[in-house]
Amino acid sequence: MFDQEQPSEPTVAVETVPTAPPGDVVRGTPSPAAPSDWTGWAVAGGVLAAWVTASVIRGRSARRLSRSLAEHAGEPREDDRYPLLETLAGDVLRRLRHERERRVRVEERLHEIERVLRATPIAVLALDHMQRIVGSNPAAERLLNFDEQTARGRLLQEVVRQPALNRAIQRAHAAEGQMQDELHLEFDPPLEMQVSCEPLQIDSQPPGLVISLVDVTRMRRLESMRSEFAANVSHELRTPITNIKGYVETLLQVDLEDAARRRKFLEIIHRNTVRLSGIVEDILTLAFLEEPGSRQTLEFSPASVREMVNEVVDALGSAAAMKSITITVKVPEALTIDANRSLLEQALANLVSNAIRYSGEGTAVRIECTEEGEQVRISVHDQGPGIASRHLPRLFERFYRVDQARARAQGGTGLGLSIVKHITTIHGGGVDVASQVGSGSSFSLLLPRAVRDDATTDLG
Repeated sequence: MFDQEQPSEPTVAVETVPTAPPGDVVRGTPSPAAPSDWTGWAVAGGVLAAWVTASVIRGRSARRLSRSLAEHAGEPREDDRYPLLETLAGDVLRRLRHERERRVRVEERLHEIERVLRATPIAVLALDHMQRIVGSNPAAERLLNFDEQTARGRLLQEVVRQPALNRAIQRAHAAEGQMQDELHLEFDPPLEMQVSCEPLQIDSQPPGLVISLVDVTRMRRLESMRSEFAANVSHELRTPITNIKGYVETLLQVDLEDAARRRKFLEIIHRNTVRLSGIVEDILTLAFLEEPGSRQTLEFSPASVREMVNEVVDALGSAAAMKSITITVKVPEALTIDANRSLLEQALANLVSNAIRYSGEGTAVRIECTEEGEQVRISVHDQGPGIASRHLPRLFERFYRVDQARARAQGGTGLGLSIVKHITTIHGGGVDVASQVGSGSSFSLLLPRAVRDDATTDLG
């Protein structure tokens, strides 16, 4: 049999505790920690205290900055201090300052655009993609006769009932918002308009339209008048020139031994020469009166209405006597007006001359002067054939004649009434006419009153 190995006994380490010297008492409290442990705890506590303090200060600065932003409408006071947030606060202040400056520039620009739009005579209208009015300027309100406050948000077709304008807007939408055209708007009186459209982007919606309308009615009317004037001048000048040329050639080519016939030709030439001279003089007078600064070149002074009327009556007395026409005058004796006497006498002479020319023999022409508020009315009444109402609105146009053949036969140039109108306009007044077929006519000069005197004197 083999001997079995006996297991070894476990080894137990025994720590030797030093014994206290005799007389010492062994206590149950642990021994104090090493100095290195106290240093670690002190550092950790300092870091924690610093972090807590920084958090408190940062929180207070953040709350102060937030309160300042709220109290000053997003713009903190620049002299405030924000501990531990200086970099952030400085960045906020710079950003806010830049934003404020940008906003101020934008607002100033918008104010400038608004002032321009309010001052421009061009009508501007803004529509959204549904053709609802989103804005307009005063010129558009006056032209199209609506109020922006009540029209905003409504369809243009509801506010302005003009089919031509609606069709133009539809064409602009079909052309992607861009369109230029000329329209005829049915107002009273009718208007001729130049319309331009451009696309308008409003937020994220489909594009709307910006519409500008320019009133060219007066321009078109002036163009028409200019064209008509050129045609009339050519016609009016051609007739006497042709007559003069024809009769002079006849006299040069044919040896007329008949003195009476030769005299007749010369009288025709003289009559056409006078007519030609009258047309040229009237055209020159109109050209002067239509100049923008013509009033500044004229002298105005107090003039007696009675004296001017008497001068005209004396000058045309022989023409009235040839037709046995009686001229009666009723004018306030001491009434005066500020006037350019020569021009005003010319205007009055044109009216009296027309009254004599178109009145029958043995009739009467009456000149009256009355005061109507701040105006003086000088009226010339005749007993002629009268004028149909359809002709009255155009009587003061250049070369307009009720009866072309009769007017030329009686020596009129077709410019007399137009000259009368321009003369009264330069004097700050106007003209008026009232007539009925078979009952004669009454032409009036309306002039500003200068001196009031109610005394009247009748002259036969």
